[in-house]
Amino acid sequence: MATDFFQQQDLARRNTKILVLLFLLAVLSLIALTNILVMFGFGFFQGQLQPTLSWEIITIISLVVITVVGLAIVAKWQQLKLGGRTVAQALGGERVTADSQDPLKRRLLNVVEEMALAANLPVPPVYLLPERGINAFAAGYSPADAVIGVTQGCIEQLNRDELQGVIAHEFSHILNGDMRMNIRLIAILNGILFIGHIGYYLLRAGRGSRIGISSRNRNEGTAGIMLLGVGLVIIGYLGSFFGNLIKAAVSRQREYLADASAVQFSRNPRGIAGALKRIGGYESRSRIRHGNADEMSHLFFGEAISRWAAIFATHPPLDKRIRRVDPSWNGRFATPVPIQHVSPAQAAEQPQERQRRAMLAMIPMLLSQSSHQPLSAQAIVCAMLLHTDSSNRHATPAFTEQLRLIKDISGMPLLNQVDQLSDAVQRLPLAQQVQLLQMAVPALKQLTETDFYHFSQLINKLAGDTPDLRQWLGLSFIKHVVASHFDSKHVIRRSQLKTLPELLPHVLPLLSAVADCAGDPDAVNTAWQAVLKQLALPADQAKPLVVFNQLDDALLPLLHASPAVKQHIWQAIQVAIAADKHRSEAELGLQNLLALLLELPVPLTAEFD
Repeated sequence: MATDFFQQQDLARRNTKILVLLFLLAVLSLIALTNILVMFGFGFFQGQLQPTLSWEIITIISLVVITVVGLAIVAKWQQLKLGGRTVAQALGGERVTADSQDPLKRRLLNVVEEMALAANLPVPPVYLLPERGINAFAAGYSPADAVIGVTQGCIEQLNRDELQGVIAHEFSHILNGDMRMNIRLIAILNGILFIGHIGYYLLRAGRGSRIGISSRNRNEGTAGIMLLGVGLVIIGYLGSFFGNLIKAAVSRQREYLADASAVQFSRNPRGIAGALKRIGGYESRSRIRHGNADEMSHLFFGEAISRWAAIFATHPPLDKRIRRVDPSWNGRFATPVPIQHVSPAQAAEQPQERQRRAMLAMIPMLLSQSSHQPLSAQAIVCAMLLHTDSSNRHATPAFTEQLRLIKDISGMPLLNQVDQLSDAVQRLPLAQQVQLLQMAVPALKQLTETDFYHFSQLINKLAGDTPDLRQWLGLSFIKHVVASHFDSKHVIRRSQLKTLPELLPHVLPLLSAVADCAGDPDAVNTAWQAVLKQLALPADQAKPLVVFNQLDDALLPLLHASPAVKQHIWQAIQVAIAADKHRSEAELGLQNLLALLLELPVPLTAEFD
């Protein structure tokens, strides 16, 4: 049965609430244990055999513990505020760019691109970790700031189908809404562990302390500090113990789900099953040796850290995962393969590469390759915003003004690229233009912050004050997805608990714009009535006028909407498009672009056979 990604995102949100509740219980336990420890430590300071604390001191200690834990969480949260790339860099990952001549890296980029298009997600930046283990991860708060991380062992030891299975698994985590929960888990566990770090500090301080004037007072003071230090270390480890139990319990079930979802939209159970079998027979398995691997172990495809007890494992056993996707498995793991380096010429002749070319056959090779370079990727976006309302557009004042803007703001190099690519871009059906836009995202994220600022100014002026829905969606997609790489305020870190009726003032103008795409007034009215019926609104509800600067203001609340609300919005979009009982290529492209912009988890049907 097909995975309902809206439902799974909602489940991930509920898991986060449970996680927060368990964390609060853990903090209360830490407060109680810390008070007991300070009580005994205070007794050592005072030389009392039966030390006690007043309620005032207990209150102060409790507030200190809450403050310390809270500050540790906020500090980690701030460290991770840029999303996925922060995690990848913390694990020693290096960005893989399209100009790499390494055939294994190029194959990796191709597979990530294919899976992004199949999942109808922006193509994410890819990071390579210098690790021998076979592993991978997806990290970020939302699809806009997501990255894919892959180990060196993964690209060297897996064939293309197996690599595709691993990447499909990671995209499933993005669609299932697991990434945001995983980053929150990192921050929460950091708060609990920080108590232990304070204990280590007190132990070091106790060894060098010189308290009081007498030897007896000094020894008693030192003993008190040492007791506090040892106690806080123990409390920190207890917090880690229960924190890892929570992390393992939440993570294991999401891994089963991601395996099943990966099979659903990659259409190839042999891929992910083969990768799991390869891990089982490989010496380094899926181990990650980086110092930060422990706190981020729940992000990975396979078990990243050796655990002394199975209850702490963040992933289900390999044999159980394999049997779920390959019930006929004979129980034998795959034999490790020697590292194979293939030349670009050999890679181009492999059957999988021919499949990739067939999948993207509607997009000319020139445009596909151009989308991977920062300058030409900008040109592709500009070409999509050029006026196309006249067969003689090259002679129109509007078109001439757009060319002048490109030259004045970005210079002749970009203008030359636009001139070279614009006709080819505009000949594509909108669905393929959307795919091209997805493919251009990693290259646009390679721009400097200054270059992206000027590019943003340019595309705003190219769209003008009265863009059509297609132009507005494309422009908003770039501003949201690419801007999140340069400014953390564009990263969507949480969903809001607003109901659909509360969001109707933001939803209805967008749905009105979708209905307008039906064409003639009768068709527009039919589409609008279908929207009202879907949302259970009165049939005489007035259709709002479409003002695109008002849609700009509506976009942020819609991006923050909960998965359940987004599912209602998506269903209303569907009925508006289907109201005329005919779905054109333009409507398909519009539908895909709406899903991309609103971060709706609706993967496309991708055939790889």
